[in-house]
Amino acid sequence: MPVLLLIDDDLDEVALALRAIDRARLPVEVQTRRNGREALEALNLGEEPNGEPLHPTVIFLDLRMPQVDGFEVLRKLRRTRRTRDIPVVVISSSERPEDVRRSYELGANSYLVKRADGGEPGGWLAEAARYWIELNQHPE
Repeated sequence: MPVLLLIDDDLDEVALALRAIDRARLPVEVQTRRNGREALEALNLGEEPNGEPLHPTVIFLDLRMPQVDGFEVLRKLRRTRRTRDIPVVVISSSERPEDVRRSYELGANSYLVKRADGGEPGGWLAEAARYWIELNQHPE
């Protein structure tokens, strides 16, 4: 089963995303991490690698987080051969052009602005997840 790694420090946003993905009945295992440091540790890119690293199909990454921000996570993902080709979708409340530009310069595959969906909360995130999990073709 494909794995989606969701990295976000906002527990309300995480809960919303999990409900939306569940409602969409996506065939995916969602792993969550609350900050960049936890994510890097799960991927064995932290200070002290330990155990089998997580191998996500796609990563949804918030930018503004404590300890290690999304930009640094993206930088480390792209510098490491094992993780350099994992699709990374930046999910941020920031619409600042400099954040969008910097994300793409660091190797993001997509940039989505968090938004409130009146009729279907988190529907935008579920749609993006469906694309990366069901429609996008990944190299073997």
